[in-house]
Amino acid sequence: MKTYVGIDLGACDIKAAKISPQTKRIQPIKLNMNIAGGVALPSAILYDNINGEVEVKIGDNAQASVDIDNKISHLTPKLAGKSWSKFIPNLNRRISAADALTDMFAKIWRHIANQAARNENFDVTITVPSAFSDVQKKIIRQAAINADVPISTIITASFAEIFSCDELIETDSAQIVLIFDFGGTMLDVNLFKIERDKNLNVTELSAANINYGGLNIDYAILRNVFMTKYTDKVRIFLTNPYELMTLIESMKKEIFLDEEEVSTGSLIDDRGKLYEFELTRQEIFSAIDKDGIKPKIISMLDDLLDDAGISAKDVTAVKVFGGTSATDYFLEILKNYFGDENFDDEIEREEITLSAAIGAAKYRELTDEENLRVKVKNLSSGGIYIQRGEKFFRCIKRNELRGFMTPYKPLYIDELIKNHWRLSIYQSFSNEVELSAESGDAVYIGDVKLNSHLYTSTQAILFKMKINAAGQLCIKFFEDDKTKINLIEEKILYINKVC
Repeated sequence: MKTYVGIDLGACDIKAAKISPQTKRIQPIKLNMNIAGGVALPSAILYDNINGEVEVKIGDNAQASVDIDNKISHLTPKLAGKSWSKFIPNLNRRISAADALTDMFAKIWRHIANQAARNENFDVTITVPSAFSDVQKKIIRQAAINADVPISTIITASFAEIFSCDELIETDSAQIVLIFDFGGTMLDVNLFKIERDKNLNVTELSAANINYGGLNIDYAILRNVFMTKYTDKVRIFLTNPYELMTLIESMKKEIFLDEEEVSTGSLIDDRGKLYEFELTRQEIFSAIDKDGIKPKIISMLDDLLDDAGISAKDVTAVKVFGGTSATDYFLEILKNYFGDENFDDEIEREEITLSAAIGAAKYRELTDEENLRVKVKNLSSGGIYIQRGEKFFRCIKRNELRGFMTPYKPLYIDELIKNHWRLSIYQSFSNEVELSAESGDAVYIGDVKLNSHLYTSTQAILFKMKINAAGQLCIKFFEDDKTKINLIEEKILYINKVC
């Protein structure tokens, strides 16, 4: 019998759950190695030097370290870039995000396996952010394989969260469900249609995200509340802000999760002096308002429904996940937008924390036991962009229908020569025509290498993009000889899917 395991690679935390083959019940897996640690494992890894030997530490044991040079925090988002790496002094070499993820998986899986029964047959599903492309999924799969994780499949967290809700997958009536996944660094929003005939059919109707999460709120509190209210106190702790930011996060959680109006906390400086701090619910609301996130969320919801061709009244259920979703500031936005009748008013902390991991395990169990059909209405959750210098320019907008082909667009020869005839392709949930590299909104899909010997132009060539029926990005390159436009070569890249 199989033990189905779901591992959720969140931006800030990693969570896991399994379905016991004997009881068929969901069991959270405690990933923290220390006794005091909770279910969620901070996404941090430390290459510590113990008596001349490098010891890998993860989670709280890594996050609490002040050794910034040998530590990597928030590992998952670093996979979104083209080639992120960091020099680790204790290793005396650079380490890529993929290498660090392999080391992270090795520690996690050893911990899970040590708790397993003899000859337990594991089947592991890993969840990733909705914006991740086939490139990131391949990196994650290989890292898991290298760490001896018996990985079966990779799906998006938003898709997995559907399967954590029994009422969504067990009903016979058709439903349109909004998944509102607000985590530490990103807000992912997806619309799914769920139907039953002989199969369970899940169709992705539309998707969007905002590069804003719980960490942004913490920094908004620091900027807009603490820096003005406790200016002198804050400056004392800014050299190493980890303790200060941890305090802000814990005070924020106490207010929203424990339903307090005011939270107090304290820090001790290097000389042993105690400093007291206070934070109110209204101060958090004011800090968020100054960031202008509310109108952005409303605009995103408008675009999401418009892309799907439906209205708010057509949505039959709204499901919220991710730690930041428990913030009633954002719950009120959803209630005002969709109404109370289709909204979960009672939110269990464990449900929103472990939902993707639980859903991933249940998804795999379901696919083994019955026919499950997954469809995607749109070609890509994100728009398709090309990189030019430090900016990205949109070629195909988000949620464009399959079969759409761009008009001819130019590529300049001097630019191609500078980039060694490589064209870097990205995707983004943003609807902006132009993105900056600093925004963090673009996720790397892959490079296209052109054959320079095929081209005679000294000024520019042309290209078109299209998504084919298989969900592949097809890019065709042309030259204009003034009598006709000639096709020179064609390249294909894979883009992201929900599963």
